[in-house]
Amino acid sequence: MAKNTSIKAGERRNATILFADLQGFTSLSERMDPEEMDALMSRLFGAFEEIIVSRGGVVEKYIGDALVAVFGVPELHEDDPQRALESALAFLERNRALERELAPRGARLSFRIGVHSGLIATGDRGSFKVVTGHPMAIAQRLQAAAEPDHVLVSEAVKERCEGEFDFDGPVRLSVKGASETISAWRLVGTAIPGLRDAGPFVGRQDELEELLRLYVRHDPETNSGVYLVGEAGIGKTRLAQALVERIRRFPEFSSPTMMAKAQKYGPVRYAAVADLVLDYLGVDPASDPDAIASALSALPGMEPLHCRRFAGLLSPGVHKAQDSEIVLSLFSIFSAIMERHSRAVYSAVLFIDNAQAMDRQSREFLSYYLKSGAYKPFTLMAGRDQNQALRDAFPELKTLRLLPLKSDEARELAVSHWAEIPERLLAATLAQSGGNPLFIREYALYAKKCRTLSCLPSTIQNMFITSLDRYEPSVRDFITSVSVFLLNFNAAEATRVFEATGGDPAIVQAALETLTEDGILSRSGECYSFALDVFKKSLYASILNHNKKVLHGLVANIMLENISHNRLRLLHHLMRSERWAEAAEVIRTDPARNYGYEYLASLDVLYKKLARTAPDAAVQLLITKSALYFNAGKIAEAEEELKRVLRIAVGERNELCMGFAYHMICAHNSMSASFQKARFTGQKALYYYREAGMAARSVQNVVRHIAFSEIQRNNFEEARAMVEQTKGIPGRDDFEYASAIAEGRLYSGDYRGALDALASVGKPADDDYVMVTRFFGNDLRLKILWQLCDFGALAPAAHALLDAGDLSDALVAQAYAMLAASAALSGDAKAARESFMQAEYYSDKVRNDFDRVEALRTLAVCHFIAGNVRKAETFAREALVLGLRHSCYYTTFTALMLLVQIAADRGGADEARFFLAEASCFFSTGLLLPYKDVIVYFYYASRLLGAEDSSKSAGIARKLIEEEKARLGSPDLVANFLSVRGFGDIDNSLEGLREDLA
Repeated sequence: MAKNTSIKAGERRNATILFADLQGFTSLSERMDPEEMDALMSRLFGAFEEIIVSRGGVVEKYIGDALVAVFGVPELHEDDPQRALESALAFLERNRALERELAPRGARLSFRIGVHSGLIATGDRGSFKVVTGHPMAIAQRLQAAAEPDHVLVSEAVKERCEGEFDFDGPVRLSVKGASETISAWRLVGTAIPGLRDAGPFVGRQDELEELLRLYVRHDPETNSGVYLVGEAGIGKTRLAQALVERIRRFPEFSSPTMMAKAQKYGPVRYAAVADLVLDYLGVDPASDPDAIASALSALPGMEPLHCRRFAGLLSPGVHKAQDSEIVLSLFSIFSAIMERHSRAVYSAVLFIDNAQAMDRQSREFLSYYLKSGAYKPFTLMAGRDQNQALRDAFPELKTLRLLPLKSDEARELAVSHWAEIPERLLAATLAQSGGNPLFIREYALYAKKCRTLSCLPSTIQNMFITSLDRYEPSVRDFITSVSVFLLNFNAAEATRVFEATGGDPAIVQAALETLTEDGILSRSGECYSFALDVFKKSLYASILNHNKKVLHGLVANIMLENISHNRLRLLHHLMRSERWAEAAEVIRTDPARNYGYEYLASLDVLYKKLARTAPDAAVQLLITKSALYFNAGKIAEAEEELKRVLRIAVGERNELCMGFAYHMICAHNSMSASFQKARFTGQKALYYYREAGMAARSVQNVVRHIAFSEIQRNNFEEARAMVEQTKGIPGRDDFEYASAIAEGRLYSGDYRGALDALASVGKPADDDYVMVTRFFGNDLRLKILWQLCDFGALAPAAHALLDAGDLSDALVAQAYAMLAASAALSGDAKAARESFMQAEYYSDKVRNDFDRVEALRTLAVCHFIAGNVRKAETFAREALVLGLRHSCYYTTFTALMLLVQIAADRGGADEARFFLAEASCFFSTGLLLPYKDVIVYFYYASRLLGAEDSSKSAGIARKLIEEEKARLGSPDLVANFLSVRGFGDIDNSLEGLREDLA
């Protein structure tokens, strides 16, 4: 529990500080009577305060002959920096009149003024309201460096006001307590009035011609495009606009130009993709779901289901479809759009601005569509950088980096913004802009004030906070306090949080109703949430850090009072309240933690916080992180974390760490077909786990990996005996035991026994572990049914797995592939096509070679069964390359046999012999090979290899096919078996050997 639960008065906000100091006060006071001096100072500072207050600021304090004013406290305005500069200029003008009065006395009154905008905190100090923060020191330093009767402003102020004011500079200043210098700008005065121009297109002709060349050459059946890279303001968006403007003037141009700007925190899943579709439709995202669905229905051949799913994606209150369903609908929508324009003379254009902020779902979907769609648009993206995720997702995009404009181009652009720009200011503009088009425009407009446009918001935060001014202070305080909730909250929870801030609980219900009516909150049942996440973030940013910590702790306590709570949300609130040990315990006690990939973002922070105070808990976090990476297929990352665990294990002789390290190494060896190493490292893991008193589930999992390795080495009895030894372990995990037994029976060909073993498993006592057992249990059951050739049961089994979650992209891909094969065999071509599309989508996401070769192998087999021979060959070849690279003989053997069949069927005997010869080497390893594929091998060996071995190979093939039929048992299942992959033809061809074998 948090010890300090007191709420402090105040908040965090971006405000503008004005620091003014009177020069010559000492010499003037020597010449004047004290009372006369007091009257003068009162008149002087009274005038300044009047000017400040009239523009919405407050005088925070007087320090001798200096004044500190704040704009943005207590009232926040979108144009606080402008108000501060207007006040400074107005006061200097009034002070000049006062100086003329004092001139006969030989007195001179001068002020140095500094202005800076930044993050401050408000609060109470005794009976006084105070403002604190580093911006105060920066404003004072600017004041000290200013010349008499002049104003120096910081870069932050200059950037916010340069459209309305002129500046000279910059100069570099050091600030006490700061490691870096700051840029300061002298305020020249109010800018000359003029229109703010969006800016013409100047320069970039070579880049534009390159884009046009690539666009004209784009083939809609291939994936191509350009990624524009460059710093903010360099002109990426303007270049893209220039391309669109040019191609729209092409004769007979009729193709769509779909545009979207990616946002780091998109309001919906697939936000960028949704924006592209809405841009094409010309529909407002806030439109009624029925209106959106209606607009989509105008697309040729668009099914109502896809229209409803897309509309639901944009609607908070609508049931959310699963990712796989959304992907299918989005693919259909994109395909319909592109098909609609497939006969156009020119290709469609897809443009995503700010691409580095694209949400993961949009990135993955677009990557898949651009690979698999029949008609592909010319793709144009722009961003400040091109991170690795983007490069991996869109490797076909050519990178075009935009450099600063040339000097003559920069001059032309500056003059285009202000034709009468004086040479002095033009030279300064060019020198300071560095060829950046946005900077050139802003510098050129320093001396011009735009009378036709309202002031721009100072920050996003200020814009939203000021929009609450129409409410009573209590309502503003309430809506700010509930911004601490991560997603949604009910009235009782909101009341408790508001009470903790000192608010009146009696206003809560009315405030909720008003804020919901006004669209700031949305309601679903008894729960409320912010309609716009960015609004919530803006309010949350205004809360003092101390108060955030207290309120997050309170929300955590509310959640802990409920028996059922969301672990991730609880973790979020515990970490924000700095209850590190409790947060780590949330992860440690999750039985499914090794598949909770959302924990990854928190583990490093928790480790650093607990490494000294709770080293055992910290080590557990490292172990969890390594396991998460491994289960996610990120082997390189898992190995890096494993090294950290090993360093601790060796350095501290930590038995738990040693056991886990060997456990992970054993699992990796098992996956990578290093079976002898898997046996050795597994035995080491068991030794250390026994010494450390590790839980039964972990011990059983190690045994399962060792047993799997022994199975692959054809040591079935040894594998079975090892698993049976775990039966008596105290606290035995029934799922681990049953699935290990089922796995052994599956690979030995006892398909019925494997199903029986799985059927014996009951529901786990821990609800959090149910998801894991459901997912992996359904995966194993699906694989058994596949080997059993029970194609009728495949579809419900595949759906059961897909409904259980997506703990592994590779397994989801295989489930969709088997679902597709089942649909194809039942004659549902449309369902097969859609399931294959989803299978390929998920297999494309797999980054681990070992999991990928499994997914590709299954895809290849399923496509072959469905009659998609070209697809089957493509995936088989890809699986073969990966499998040979990593010596994954079991999966690679299947790929080889598919390629043998495909080559032989099209008359490529030499090619088939090549693959057979490669496969023949696998028998020398002594490792297990897939039974059905061994049948294929010996059959084709009897036909294509040496005549002297033909009869022998045929006999072996006949014996093996009879054994496989016996394993299947049921005539219906045997018929299913003989109906796929040419096994019926093989059986008929070998029929003449039946009597000889008898």
